[in-house]
Amino acid sequence: MNIQHEMLLNTIRKLGDNSKESYVIFDATNNHCVLECNDSFCVLTNTTRSQLLNHDYFSLLSNEEQMTTIEMIKQKIHSGVMVQAKLHHSCFDKPPFWAEIQALPFQNNENETVFVLLLVKDVTYYHTEDFFMRLEKAMYEAIEKDNPFDKKMSIICSGIDEFFMQNISSMVLIKMEENQLQIYTGNNKPKSIVERCKMNSFYKKVMLERTSILIENLDDIDIPIEHKMFADASKKTAGWFVPIYNQQQQAIGLFAIFFKPHPGDQEFFEKMFRKIGALVALAYTYAKTQKKIMDLAYIDITTGLPNRHSFLNKIEKEKERGQNGYIKILKPSEFHQIVELYGREAGDELLRQIAKRLNEDKNEHNEYIARFTSSSLIIFNVISNEDFLNYEKRIKEIIRQPFIVSGKQIYITVKTGIAFYNDDIKIADAIRFADNALSFAANRPGTHMEIFTQERNDDLEQQMTVLNHLSQALKNNEISVNLQPKVDIRTGEIQSIEALARWISPKLGFVSPAIFIPVAESAGKVREIDTRILEIVLSWLAERKRLGKKLVKVAVNISPNHFYYAHFVQDTLKLVQKYDIDPSYIILEVTENVGLVDFQTALSIIQELKSYGFETSVDDFGTGFSSLSYLQRLPFTELKIDRSFINAINDAATLAIVRSIIQLALNLGMTSVAEGIENEEQVEILRALGCTVGQGYFYYKPMMIEQLDEILDK
Repeated sequence: MNIQHEMLLNTIRKLGDNSKESYVIFDATNNHCVLECNDSFCVLTNTTRSQLLNHDYFSLLSNEEQMTTIEMIKQKIHSGVMVQAKLHHSCFDKPPFWAEIQALPFQNNENETVFVLLLVKDVTYYHTEDFFMRLEKAMYEAIEKDNPFDKKMSIICSGIDEFFMQNISSMVLIKMEENQLQIYTGNNKPKSIVERCKMNSFYKKVMLERTSILIENLDDIDIPIEHKMFADASKKTAGWFVPIYNQQQQAIGLFAIFFKPHPGDQEFFEKMFRKIGALVALAYTYAKTQKKIMDLAYIDITTGLPNRHSFLNKIEKEKERGQNGYIKILKPSEFHQIVELYGREAGDELLRQIAKRLNEDKNEHNEYIARFTSSSLIIFNVISNEDFLNYEKRIKEIIRQPFIVSGKQIYITVKTGIAFYNDDIKIADAIRFADNALSFAANRPGTHMEIFTQERNDDLEQQMTVLNHLSQALKNNEISVNLQPKVDIRTGEIQSIEALARWISPKLGFVSPAIFIPVAESAGKVREIDTRILEIVLSWLAERKRLGKKLVKVAVNISPNHFYYAHFVQDTLKLVQKYDIDPSYIILEVTENVGLVDFQTALSIIQELKSYGFETSVDDFGTGFSSLSYLQRLPFTELKIDRSFINAINDAATLAIVRSIIQLALNLGMTSVAEGIENEEQVEILRALGCTVGQGYFYYKPMMIEQLDEILDK
């Protein structure tokens, strides 16, 4: 048993190394003690292996507000279920960070979780970015609703409490008339804190010196005793005092942040509260001058660029004047890597510099540039016809010189999505089209632009039309079945049959499964289609059985969404029993990636299906990203080789792949099925390679049930 555990541990270690993520491995049977971690995890948590080994991993996550989540994680891993969560993660002698963890449990033969591989990713930037976006949104909504200043400060304080959880206690002190400071705290404001206090010498010093002040021992400074009691109530011994300035660089107040000191807190608090201070200043200025606040509501705080609201306001005004033009969404390909390396401010600075170079290179271009998302700019220019080759040259010239970010020279590539707008195309649609084009551009190497075409718009409209008619099609039983035999290559006899969904709409005509199946998956209707096909097949088999005719195994495609449906197995079994058909006549086909979604659940489902007599098949093998180790452990009956390999089987490299797949199926005790066979030459090659079953136009095209009845009855 020890040898088996060591072999399993080595395998898990290799998986962790191959993941390229920070990871830790702990013993689920021994108080979750850490058995292994990589250097990346040590760097992330500012620890050494010796500090971590044999310690309970969950002690790094412990705080009262996370206990429910931690218990949920423990319960799932001990049930053998992979779990993903976002938690506040402790760090030795440094501030905690927000971590996205993915726990992969490994069980022994008794279904007991023995080890857990836990991948840890620092998502503090993304969590912080989301926090700021929500805080900004809440603040702007409060401004638009003309909420009182107290309400706006409540939003700030509650947001700080939510973000930092129990790690700090904070107050916002705003300068009022008569040398007074108005005090704001979060929702749990103690009764001892009065609403106002005098601006004593220390608080005045913070505001006048124009720099934040770190105090390691609160007893060393003269602040109101109520404020020290506020800090002491949550066992905070140090203080960080940050001045708040308005746009005119006038001190309007300060943050008093009480915490347990960490060596790395200073820089973090400096950046964090400088940005929150900008929101406080925004609310403060609005309280003084509503007009100025409305102007600032259209500015991206972190870059100084116009924001999305400003962009929409500007372009709508141009459109009202009858001006047409183009919308471009521009994104640096390396934005997220730069942020991960140098911080969010580096990403902001990069966008600021790109916008500056674009503005300097405007020439005759009538452009308006704004920040679109955290990682992209949006541009519109009023022009009826544009030479996009010149635009591409312009972009390449702009990025030819490096950008200076965080003191580093950085070269970037840029992706652009472009869409036209006019009287017939709404601005919201044009932005959506440009965003769609950007998604296509993102998949191309180097600096690249994509222009949204009418063909893409037609595709989107077609998908929407299909979606609109799909519900009615299911209600009216418009979805039918065609059957295509699978043939024993050695004898030519029909070995089994595949059921294929067909839809002939009274309004749309023939709708390809390649179109309506993805739409059904997106709309959550694919389970109804799968069930409809299965029921048609079972009804056909039941009729043949009643007439005493030969029965043949039938394969029915099951979508991943349906496969993981909680009642999938039992619902399928009830259908089979309803029509009095032996489950061994039903083969359930799934895509090869189904095991990667949730391996333990997939294994459980396939084993349960097998126990009832159902067979399972891996469809279109070779086109996805399946793990061979997963395939080895999932008890599939059949392995279908995708038609793209059969079409190119004369190619030496493709032939080698097909040979390997057939050998893999043989070694795993599976039947290999070649899809898309079209000629005798392919049959001969496949027969020589040891493939046993074939399917394709060479043998039979998909046909209606009545046609197949005639063939089977001969």
